[in-house]
Amino acid sequence: MIKLCAVSAAASVVLPGLCSDARPNLSAEVREKCQAAAKLLAGYLTDLVAGAKRREENGLVLVMPCVTSAYSGVWPDDSLYPLIALPSLANKNELTGVMNFLTDSIVDLEYVPDRVEPDGLPILSPGQSNKPPMTDRIPLHLPAAWVRLLDYYQGFGVKIPRKDEWAQVIARSIDRVPFADGLAYADPQHPPIGFGFQDSIKISGWELLSSLALYRGLQRAVTLFDGAIEPSTLKHWAHLAENIQANLYRLYDPNVGGYCGGSRQGHQFSVWGNGLIYPLANDSAKRSIVKLYRDKRERIFLRGCTRQVAEPGWQGNDNAGRYQNGGFWATGTGYVLPAIIQQDPDLAMELLADLTTNLPKIDFAEWLDAAGNPNGALKFLGSVALPLMGLNSILQGKPLIEYF
Repeated sequence: MIKLCAVSAAASVVLPGLCSDARPNLSAEVREKCQAAAKLLAGYLTDLVAGAKRREENGLVLVMPCVTSAYSGVWPDDSLYPLIALPSLANKNELTGVMNFLTDSIVDLEYVPDRVEPDGLPILSPGQSNKPPMTDRIPLHLPAAWVRLLDYYQGFGVKIPRKDEWAQVIARSIDRVPFADGLAYADPQHPPIGFGFQDSIKISGWELLSSLALYRGLQRAVTLFDGAIEPSTLKHWAHLAENIQANLYRLYDPNVGGYCGGSRQGHQFSVWGNGLIYPLANDSAKRSIVKLYRDKRERIFLRGCTRQVAEPGWQGNDNAGRYQNGGFWATGTGYVLPAIIQQDPDLAMELLADLTTNLPKIDFAEWLDAAGNPNGALKFLGSVALPLMGLNSILQGKPLIEYF
């Protein structure tokens, strides 16, 4: 039996749909600071993308997740976030080549891979390709990430080749994702990987960030593959998306102060997840979410970067205080800024000032340790792209989750 989280609050925790306008009532001064920060980040991102481009002998141009050699390949998340954040970077001709490259590598697989290496080899599981795979199952959010990439590429004017075959590999992948009570479900006895940026973390039961990613991915898939797959499949996907939204209340715990990363392992306030779900929450839940950000700011924020939990780490996981289990990430700041600025513009501006001041000093590092030292990949594109997405959400009046 799965333990419910605040089931009695079902009618009040999640709204029927996204709010129509997420634009906060900003003062002229705050808006000007956000615009200046967005311009600065756009400049940083433009330079980083130029440095991260890799031109193959056949003319194919790929953008690596960082300028350094720490990561090599095309990920559906990391490789797309810079283009979501700054669409002017999307080069239709280059992306057409990438789309053809990805199609040849992916559509004949049983299910979508974690990434595709520059030589075209699909890697099915997160982790280093020269070591044993991290999982024997598909990460829960992965089908949604590839649908998002396809949808954005099409929006950039890129034709998706073999679209009906893409639809089929996406359908096979979605079918591999376990759902329980409408939400993405990770078996507590054998938890799979859920959301990207949590591939080293065990979260079980109903899983928040994977459910949110799938919610948007399924919505996108219904439109993207209309006419490319059976109407019954589109109807099924729409039903899955509706069920996710209807059941998100199960992950809300008023004793925790917001939404939990998981209903079993990971039953903790998900710092990033609460930022992403914020537009779907009611006013009481929104106040509670921002109150926790404010009350635990010394634990959550460092040099403008943001942890995934307020505790030393995700409970029951190794290496607390390190990497995904306690590191401070600039990417995470992008998730929380649009929520914080709605209620506490001063805190949001302090966080934004810290971030923009420190990003060059830490060489756009992937994450920081508790002492504020850079770790992981340097010149990591996501460290700029996600905060810029958060600023776009604020300035464009568009809920952050709509970008996903």
